Amino acid sequence: MIDEVHVMLDLETWGTAAGSAIRSIGAVVFCPETGKLGNEFYTNVSDESCLALGMVKDSGTVKFWAEPKNAKANAQLAIDPLPIEEAVRRFSQFYITAGGDFVWSQGGNFDEPLLGYAYRLLGLGAPWKFWASRDTRTAYHYGKRTGRFNEFAIKRAGTYHNALDDAKHQAMCVHKATVAIIRG
Repeated sequence: MIDEVHVMLDLETWGTAAGSAIRSIGAVVFCPETGKLGNEFYTNVSDESCLALGMVKDSGTVKFWAEPKNAKANAQLAIDPLPIEEAVRRFSQFYITAGGDFVWSQGGNFDEPLLGYAYRLLGLGAPWKFWASRDTRTAYHYGKRTGRFNEFAIKRAGTYHNALDDAKHQAMCVHKATVAIIRG
């Protein structure tokens, strides 16, 4: 429903499992039915604060970030990082102020669970209800079944692996999948 508040979340991290150090948090309010984007959130996170909390860096992911194709994203990730606790508190404020009803992420096993784990490590409660998480890949799957949706055909803006740019793109893909599903 259009009056629901959907928030697309994207993380850049040092691994793919819960407990991986978080590099940045990006989010955008969006409407799956209309594609309208709203308020945005972005912050970089300091490695030191994540490591001090016991979060880790996966060696394969460290190699991935060292690839030349990631130079632009790496440069952006170095700008004004916040301690992880401050970053998640600011994200909570963003989500609550937006009136978030649902939090979306690219796959049910990545962004939302990794950020949720960081909240638990910090002894904080995530601002979304456990039942309010949504998965882009499920929407993409059903959108493709209509024959009128392909997430790879949707033009992308911004920098790959910039959490806010990725969140905006994912929101647009969910919108296109939703329209395909609704139209049947």
